[in-house]
Amino acid sequence: MTGTTNRYGIYEVDHTTFGGIITLSDFFTNCSGKSNTRSPIAARIEQDRNFDRMCQRNTLKRKIQRRKH
Repeated sequence: MTGTTNRYGIYEVDHTTFGGIITLSDFFTNCSGKSNTRSPIAARIEQDRNFDRMCQRNTLKRKIQRRKH
């Protein structure tokens, strides 16, 4: 994922988040025609965000545990 730009105007990569895996199906933009289901790409993006949130929670819990000891 991209973060803020540096002084040269180039985006710097944020390595603190997963960002997801790019697959060949990500480049197929045609609609599947099913109106009741959500996009598989959107579902994967949501899963990746949930994974990032879980990692952040785990990191905070580890920091709290280290402070207690």
